[in-house]
Amino acid sequence: MTVSDDFIEICSSGVPLQRLVAPWKEGLVIMSNIVIRPLRDEDRESWQALYFGYLEFYASEPLEQATELLWQRLTADTPVVQSAIAEVNGVVVGFVHFHYQISTWTHTWHCYLEDLFVDENHRGQGVARLLINEVRRAALEEKCSELYWITREHNATARQLYDKVATATDFVRYEILLEK
Repeated sequence: MTVSDDFIEICSSGVPLQRLVAPWKEGLVIMSNIVIRPLRDEDRESWQALYFGYLEFYASEPLEQATELLWQRLTADTPVVQSAIAEVNGVVVGFVHFHYQISTWTHTWHCYLEDLFVDENHRGQGVARLLINEVRRAALEEKCSELYWITREHNATARQLYDKVATATDFVRYEILLEK
């Protein structure tokens, strides 16, 4: 890949990389052999295989109706849940889902990164960091004042990255399951 006016050079850990700068809904982010782009209808099979892997990681069973509803929310003309996928050499290897919330503490929105998953064979290669960076970029574009997410305490591999790119807070999550 050659650097043209469409590219800017950035550095990560002192190693020059190239990033394609383009509008989110139409564009791509390319770093090395990793491409971050919006989810498309033709990604359904690849996305679903990764999504089921994500659910398995969290010891959850996929439900057909819930999976279909999520897919519709992700791919609607005006998505209720935003998303991006990561490709390596043309193969979908990761995804991120996120959405915006009104803040009661500020005049801005917050961005909640709800799901992030990278295929086991592609972890440790910067894929998750690029997906998080893309959510950060999208949140800034929407004028959000905060990007946040939660993870399981035992998710040590992911937390190594999270500790580098974000600040752990002292908030404790409580939940009440409302399903009958």
